[in-house]
Amino acid sequence: MQEEVKSTVALLSAVDKMLIELEDRRESLKQLTKDIIDEDRTYPTSCLMSGKHNETSVIRVPGQGRLTVLCDSELAGLGWMVIQRRQDGLTNFYRDWSEYKAGFGELSGDFFIGLDRLHALTSSQPFELYIHMESFNGETKIAKFDEFGIGNESEGFSLKILGVYTGTAGDSLTYHKGQMFSTFDRDNDRSISMKCAQYHLSGWWFKSCTQSNLNAPYLDYLQNVIQIPSDTTRYISWNTFGGSGGVRPLKFVQMMIRPKFICQ
Repeated sequence: MQEEVKSTVALLSAVDKMLIELEDRRESLKQLTKDIIDEDRTYPTSCLMSGKHNETSVIRVPGQGRLTVLCDSELAGLGWMVIQRRQDGLTNFYRDWSEYKAGFGELSGDFFIGLDRLHALTSSQPFELYIHMESFNGETKIAKFDEFGIGNESEGFSLKILGVYTGTAGDSLTYHKGQMFSTFDRDNDRSISMKCAQYHLSGWWFKSCTQSNLNAPYLDYLQNVIQIPSDTTRYISWNTFGGSGGVRPLKFVQMMIRPKFICQ
């Protein structure tokens, strides 16, 4: 009996020791988490607050931690963060839902920042949107919207907020306002005759189907690498860019966002 009691006491003592060690580890993890959060809070939440110009910067994406982004102060003034760029066609934009959600490409080339991050950013404070576009014949035009924000994944990353347009390219985005994002494996468009993302070979806020498609296949118009399709929106396009001259493929596109107000 005494041996059993001793064994039980020893076992309880060992359990107590383990519980103390676990509590110590829990406190250590708690402190480590606090330190990481405190460190993250030292990072800005936008290029506007980072003070960086035409270079990369580390920012804090609310709820997601740190992210290296590309800041641009050359095309439209200080503080713009590049969220999408098309310049050479080396990156495939015909991707599935998970890839558009996470983002893809390299900051030095063609890339998309990712719908998850874009929602986290634009839902944290008011942002404006600036789109710089260039055609193959050297025309440069812009479209600016004084508000911009997208919904979360349960809302289909919808183009939830789109403000007043100003610019020289015409407004080919308001048509898509309120529409959920679509990819070839996630059909959220309103067309009853086709799956817009599959037909237009990209992910976008397709409606029935599109008046703009900045994620479409890159067409090197001058080199004739790809034969011009009969449907002009199957290459990078902004329908009002050409005015009465009709839709034309775009050589360079850069989408950028900037906080409307200086918050943090």
